[in-house]
Amino acid sequence: MRTPEATEFLRITEDLEIVCNAITAAIAPELYESAQLAIQQLKQGEELNSIWDCVQNWASAYSGMSLIVNRVTPPHRDPGGAFSVYDLLISGGTHTHCSFDVREIGAHFSYLPGTVVGVCGKVLRHGVDSWDGGERICAAHFIRDAVHNRLNLPRPSLPSLRDYLCYTE
Repeated sequence: MRTPEATEFLRITEDLEIVCNAITAAIAPELYESAQLAIQQLKQGEELNSIWDCVQNWASAYSGMSLIVNRVTPPHRDPGGAFSVYDLLISGGTHTHCSFDVREIGAHFSYLPGTVVGVCGKVLRHGVDSWDGGERICAAHFIRDAVHNRLNLPRPSLPSLRDYLCYTE
């Protein structure tokens, strides 16, 4: 992440990250606030012993992102997260058929390009067994629980109906 290419990648993906932040703020407001607080603290540099360009250019509220390109993702849980934290998965590419599976609840979701899925990745086993019709890209956003531990930040609660009642007035 300390290369000019990484800085360029962060610049190119900034608009996507702004959209992901907005989605997160809408579906899990407390998660968004907690995640933003962690990123703000990291940008101040006190916890990193120095200020890094890659951190200063980081637009996401999430502390990590992985790009999964043309790979099957066998059913798995994400061990690095907290139980109350959503991962945000964005599907991209040219594929024409794909299913995002959450077997514990018997759910199979259409996962075409442009689809966004929020999943408690530490709790629910999730994956993609196959796809058809072209390239498949997933931008998997996640929050490392170790980051919140190091920053002494509390974990957010899972969203509840109370979080959304303000929108009905």
